[in-house]
Amino acid sequence: MHVYNDTDIFNILEEIEMKEYKNVFKENMIRIQDVVELTEKDFEKLGVTAIGLQLRLKQACRNHLQAKSEDTSPVLKKFFDLKRERVRIQKTKKIKRHFKPTRRIYCGWKHAVRSDVFKVVTLSKGGGQQIIDVSKDTTYEVLEKQILDLYFPKARSMAQNLKLSDLNHYLASFSGDPLPRSFQNNHEFTVGNYFDHIKTYPVRVYLHTTKKDEDDDNYLPDISKSSPGPSKDMESQSLSLSSELEDPQLLPGTSRMFDAVCTDEGSDAEFENAGTPVIFFKKSTQTRLTSTPKPEKNGNKPFLSEDLDGDMQMQEAICASLEMMQQPQHFIDLDLRKWTMNTLKSEEEENVKQLIVVHRRHVLNSALRALDRASFKLEEPFKVEFPGELGADYGGPKREFLSCLMKELANAVLEGEPYNKTFIHSVPLLDKEMFFKAGRMIVWSILHGGPGFPFLNSTLYQLLIEPKDVVYSTDDVIDLDVKNKIQKLQTADEEELNLLSDWMVEQGVYGVVPPYTEQKRDCMARQLLKSHVYLRIHAEIAQFRKGLNTLEFYTIMKSNSEEVRGLFLHMLSNSMVTMQKIKEIIHINYSEDGSNDKRKEEDTMYAFELFLQDCSEDTSEINLNMLLAFWTGAETIPPLGFHRKLEIKFVEDPALLPVAHTCDLLLEISRGETPEEFHRKMELAITCGGEFHLA
Repeated sequence: MHVYNDTDIFNILEEIEMKEYKNVFKENMIRIQDVVELTEKDFEKLGVTAIGLQLRLKQACRNHLQAKSEDTSPVLKKFFDLKRERVRIQKTKKIKRHFKPTRRIYCGWKHAVRSDVFKVVTLSKGGGQQIIDVSKDTTYEVLEKQILDLYFPKARSMAQNLKLSDLNHYLASFSGDPLPRSFQNNHEFTVGNYFDHIKTYPVRVYLHTTKKDEDDDNYLPDISKSSPGPSKDMESQSLSLSSELEDPQLLPGTSRMFDAVCTDEGSDAEFENAGTPVIFFKKSTQTRLTSTPKPEKNGNKPFLSEDLDGDMQMQEAICASLEMMQQPQHFIDLDLRKWTMNTLKSEEEENVKQLIVVHRRHVLNSALRALDRASFKLEEPFKVEFPGELGADYGGPKREFLSCLMKELANAVLEGEPYNKTFIHSVPLLDKEMFFKAGRMIVWSILHGGPGFPFLNSTLYQLLIEPKDVVYSTDDVIDLDVKNKIQKLQTADEEELNLLSDWMVEQGVYGVVPPYTEQKRDCMARQLLKSHVYLRIHAEIAQFRKGLNTLEFYTIMKSNSEEVRGLFLHMLSNSMVTMQKIKEIIHINYSEDGSNDKRKEEDTMYAFELFLQDCSEDTSEINLNMLLAFWTGAETIPPLGFHRKLEIKFVEDPALLPVAHTCDLLLEISRGETPEEFHRKMELAITCGGEFHLA
């Protein structure tokens, strides 16, 4: 009699929440290696009819077998071990949460900028994320009061000079769905019931506010979202409220907010209405050439309070916000920046309609399909979706897509050594206008914050700008046979040159007859070099140049050829990643000075800098480009820099691998890491992270 005792399959069934099938698998004596071979009919006989359950079970069994295989690398084995440990910890935490009397809620504040459009209020403007622990029996009214007290202490927001009595307010999720007052089982709202209802973690609740309408004192959007919110003339309301606030005596004790762009004390400046009902900005008459955040539609910019007697905590928060936005620029060309600002259409994040669906193994074809769509517009913002991968695009997937696109494009239209390439001579590609499309896609990438095209050799770049001034070299010849023959011209005797004469005629070099003087040899070499380096790909260059002139980019390129060359030449590329450049664009979220957490965080940052050093000196499997891609989705620093600094956040979980949020440019790492452990975890996270949703 056979004895069945495969505990591994039971563990896997529990991990993927299929423990109700334990008895079925035991009765049929199915082992873990048998699951991989099961067909759809086999699963139906076992009662596992859901396709999703079948796929998850098979994948879990494959992972388990691969982890046990002798051929599996130590890195993957460790990865699976950590994954199992993480699942165990999560299950333990889930059980503890169920019996815990309190629930943790992440709170935020959103305010209406126009009808049915809400924007997150940042920390510098009195908002920001707050974390509260409340009893699971807390009712809607009590929860609303606690969150209101966070952002409106004493019924007023001091940062925005807003009175709570002037606003309608309600609680909703991040996506804007109002919190239900009751559930389908007729249970009234409590925090515990809400947690059970949404079944996600962490739970985020946002306070939504909008200015009261005279005709609607109890504004609350329909939960079904079928009917729009009340229409409001935001501009007229802003002006009317601004006029009430013009006199500082109306609001004693409030401080004016000034634009942080002003750099010199005592400089002539004028005050202007910033477009919000409560904040005034100081507009400097001087221009700032360093990177500044892109202005929002309503004119809001980072601001700094000039009243030194105000709330010191608010001052620190505002300064921290400004520091996050002040991004050092390694490649700044004023004309290119003006072109970007004037060409790119601004749009609210939630209103971006242009979606690019990208097949991860066919990025270039996906981009070509998008460009060929009649509705596609190069200058409009867009979002990227990788089918089958989790996560919404708030910047990270787009950067990853553009980075992958430039590499695939280089492989499609260029040949030669890495970062020293020239165009492929291809009539089929010319017929498909592939070089024209390549130029358009490069303009598209640069315009939307992606990388340049730093793969060309210097001669090809000069040919794009001004062919007349180019000096050709045998190093620019891709064909080794042609290169050897041209080099042979300098030393060959007359008999050898006579043997080469037919070949030279085929290449378009005529009328050279003996005796072969040094002057004639030089002339023949120059003509052959021009034929192979330039004339052979003349049509490709012309088509590519036409594509680059999309949205008049080539005009900027030609008038600023020295400054823009870093977008096309690797060795001169200002987007090359170095340890120093990464350190310059990082913001670290330390805990309070003197705290135990701060000391642990300093230990981790010491380990982080050693890891950067290893990456830059090629003593690690990871290089700086791989680290940046894991962190941001882009392998290089974009020509005009990221829209904000890269951020480091510390978490208290030693079993956790580093986690990157590419949209927020955020890297989460554990406190108190040793250099060896941190290096191991970073290598594991980056090499096993894979696609966007796993990073």
